[in-house]
Amino acid sequence: MTRVCFVSASWQNVFFSELMEVFAEGLRRRGLTVEYAVDHFPPVAEDLVYVVVPHEYLPLVEHDSRPNWRQLQRTIAVCTEQPGTPWFDTAAAIAADCGAAVDINALGVAALRERGVNALHVPLGYVPEWDTWGGVDAEERTVDVAFLGSHTDRRGVALARCGSVLQGRRAELHVVETKLPHRAEDPHFLWGERRDALLRRTKVLLNVHRSELGYMEWLRAVQAIVNGAVLVSEHALGVAPLIAGRHFVSARFEDLHLALGATLDYYGLVGDLRSNAYRLLRDEMPMDGALDDLAALAAGLHALPLPPADPGEPSAVPRPLEPEEPAPPFERPSRGDAAVSRMALKHLAMEVRSVKAELHALRSAAVPRPDVQTPNEAYAALPAPRVSVVLTVYNYADHVAEALESLARADHERFEVVIVEDCSTDDTLAVIREAVERYPRMAAHVVARGANGGLARARNLGFELARAPYVFVLDADNAIYPQALGRLEAALDGDADAAFAYGIIVAFDEGGPGGLVSWPEWDPRRLRYGNFIDAMAMLRRDLVLDVGGYVRDAALYGWEDFAMWCALASRGMHGVRVPEIVARYRVAAHSMVSVTNIDDTSAWATLLRRYPVLTDPTISGVAGA
Repeated sequence: MTRVCFVSASWQNVFFSELMEVFAEGLRRRGLTVEYAVDHFPPVAEDLVYVVVPHEYLPLVEHDSRPNWRQLQRTIAVCTEQPGTPWFDTAAAIAADCGAAVDINALGVAALRERGVNALHVPLGYVPEWDTWGGVDAEERTVDVAFLGSHTDRRGVALARCGSVLQGRRAELHVVETKLPHRAEDPHFLWGERRDALLRRTKVLLNVHRSELGYMEWLRAVQAIVNGAVLVSEHALGVAPLIAGRHFVSARFEDLHLALGATLDYYGLVGDLRSNAYRLLRDEMPMDGALDDLAALAAGLHALPLPPADPGEPSAVPRPLEPEEPAPPFERPSRGDAAVSRMALKHLAMEVRSVKAELHALRSAAVPRPDVQTPNEAYAALPAPRVSVVLTVYNYADHVAEALESLARADHERFEVVIVEDCSTDDTLAVIREAVERYPRMAAHVVARGANGGLARARNLGFELARAPYVFVLDADNAIYPQALGRLEAALDGDADAAFAYGIIVAFDEGGPGGLVSWPEWDPRRLRYGNFIDAMAMLRRDLVLDVGGYVRDAALYGWEDFAMWCALASRGMHGVRVPEIVARYRVAAHSMVSVTNIDDTSAWATLLRRYPVLTDPTISGVAGA
């Protein structure tokens, strides 16, 4: 009787356990005995064969828990990664020394064979254990579009382009990091039943390749089809027996957002694609053949003569190796002369700004002006708003009208906007007043400052004047999507303990959408690696006032938002991310944060002094682990 031991690492990605369990159950049904080992290879035995995912095991165990040559001769390496990635390279290197190797993708098989590895293709297909849908919708599909995948710049661009298509629709974009493996206890990573439940209520699953390689993500495709979510993917290689246009939608990377919009507009097409793909998977793509091949490989290795004893056989004692966290910026070594030059450049830039502000103040002092507050009629008619939008602006005459127009298009009935015009030197105030007159139904309170006080003071004044319990912060050169205020308000209503809610934001410039901002899930541990949440978030007004508002410190110029998240986290508060695109962020080289980022030494020193969350020894790891 052949025994097959599935070897895994305790720190490995949890979703591999699902695939391995399918393999294990298939081998059981074929009469093989299945065993498991964690963080070690059991001693070699006459009847024992091992199965391992090399790139998930080797980096996550100590050296003496890695297999020796005798064990490798009895090992089936399961390769699942895309060629061209470091994970594929790790798997290929060890697969060359294994008794057998398999890959779930034909592209991976070809790449392994080019390296001299005689890999076998074990294509994924229909597995009864994965089919919790059954081909009949038991509930309404309320999610128009879902995305499940790690973040790459390429995927960020594709999703950003889809932002306009998703306006007015429901989306769940679960974009994750890959700095550390995703484990079962990770609350932000969807796998197993949580993932399947999302797919069962999703109309379309969007698939974007990690890189230019047209690698068909078969595991994601099968999971979508078996749960009735229609796959909309960029062109891929090796998709047969799936046929584009009959079982799924395929488009060029540049046209993916157009294909997504067209698919959603024709719901009858979605229904046909869903049925066609599910029937093909269930009736014509069972995994029985692949599992037969896997069983034959195991039997073949069992039949080989047992390699001679090796006195250097590794220990069978589990030796897990916790993944190393990258060093946070404030712990990295000095960067030499270049760092000194950047510090000097930043000091000069700040001095120039300070001199300009002082000259403007001197000119203004000749004719002192008080603040002028001008609420419109709609503001007076809305005594109890649910949401206040605080928009602060200084010298943004070219963009502030667009920000106000986006607010006027919001699908929220009970919001007000408090506009703090911070004594601009251009036509900003006139543009604001014209826009407020253009949208008389939008409750607006314009505050024209008599003297410039800076961003932090302007925002704090806006929070003081806000009448709603929730305050959304909007910068003058950005814009929201119509659903933004409602989605974020619902998130705060749904989590009474959350201090703030934020959504995914499209970053754009003159060339169009270029990536995503605010896409990671909330994790206070991630703050030590830098700010990952833009200012455009909805906060509980009382909590912001309780922490003293936005900090006024020249060292944190441009990092006021980062300081706010650190202040709230240091008091044990948390934020909640809405997995939808809610706004647009204009990328500008002359922004405030770009000045601070010339050299961040003093900014980090100030944050570390103020906020214990950044150095709390009880908080470890990176978000997305």
